[in-house]
Amino acid sequence: MTGVYTLPPTPIQTLNPHLSPEEVEAASRKGWPVTDRPAIGSGLFYLGGGRFLGVTDRGPNGDCPGGKSFPLPRYSPTLVFFCLEGQEIRLERGSPLRNPKGGPITGLPNLPGEDVPFVDRHCQVRLPLDPDGVDVEDVALTPSGGFWMVEENSPSLLYADSSGRVVVRYTPRGVRPAASYPVRDILPAILRQRRANRGLENLALSEDGATAWLILQSPIGPTADPAFDQSLVARAVRLDVSDPLRAKVTGLYLIPFSDPKEYPKPNRPRDMKYSAAAFVKDQTILLLERAEGGARVFLVDFTQATNLLERPDGESPELDRAGIDYAALGIRLPERRLLLETWRLGGFDTDKLEGIALLEDGQTLALVNDNDFAITGNEGPSRLWLVRLGTKLR
Repeated sequence: MTGVYTLPPTPIQTLNPHLSPEEVEAASRKGWPVTDRPAIGSGLFYLGGGRFLGVTDRGPNGDCPGGKSFPLPRYSPTLVFFCLEGQEIRLERGSPLRNPKGGPITGLPNLPGEDVPFVDRHCQVRLPLDPDGVDVEDVALTPSGGFWMVEENSPSLLYADSSGRVVVRYTPRGVRPAASYPVRDILPAILRQRRANRGLENLALSEDGATAWLILQSPIGPTADPAFDQSLVARAVRLDVSDPLRAKVTGLYLIPFSDPKEYPKPNRPRDMKYSAAAFVKDQTILLLERAEGGARVFLVDFTQATNLLERPDGESPELDRAGIDYAALGIRLPERRLLLETWRLGGFDTDKLEGIALLEDGQTLALVNDNDFAITGNEGPSRLWLVRLGTKLR
């Protein structure tokens, strides 16, 4: 551990200047007790020179039966530029995501069948869906100055221009929200079987901006079926994004999770999550796995992994069931090398880490938490940890 940095109390309008004081005050009455602890760490990208790009998710939201409450429904997921100063995170600017006409988009669900949005913590009055809405979970800056993002709801891959206007959105085959920007359903249809609130959470973009890796947060399939409930693999997608307007899927893979018993607290297979990714080199990425009790960081190498696009059963959910002998099927999973376990380091006061980045020395990792906008009032502020590894990765 080389340092811990904290975001000081920050008014939400610093990120979303289109919100009025009256809206923020009303959100407090609707179930958001602390309005100055924004969550800037749903994703993380290192800009170089000690500067970072973070991203917020859909905004303050609380749990409801069958859905979520949105006390601040006009909140817009935001690109957050910041640096480290002393022991603090210093915000440079926030750039809310916008539609083609320049209006801010929201974090509300975009299709029926997703989490039902409610007005407040009483979970009685519904909000309308927003076809433009996105729940952003990771981000990367392209060499040309645009932004790639992944989001959970559809789930989707988004491309935005340098001003944060969404230019195009890529969804699984057969998923076409009636958004105000172009939607292309080119992603593997198997992603439609992601679990509720467990969509695309991880994005790694190559340094040349030509290749993107997307990974689901959790296994697919219904937890009511024991064969899927015990599953310990997630789906990963590789794309050629050299032309952002004409992205092409080039790979589909399975990635294993750790045995839940390897964590210091009790966990089930359904508790395992991949929550952040970052590009390293060639066919290798960093992947942050977490569960109750802490997080692990792995170096994941796809070089010898089986590309399931080359198999007729590649999108079959049967491959995601527990107990599959992949070697017998001729499927090679990517190699994972464990780099660190947060519970062995000390200094981490949360296991809800959702952003990771590799600094220019190739040896220092930045990890950032998602504090859920302090929706219950008990969450601490957004924090960033710097950890130096024992070996260089590039």
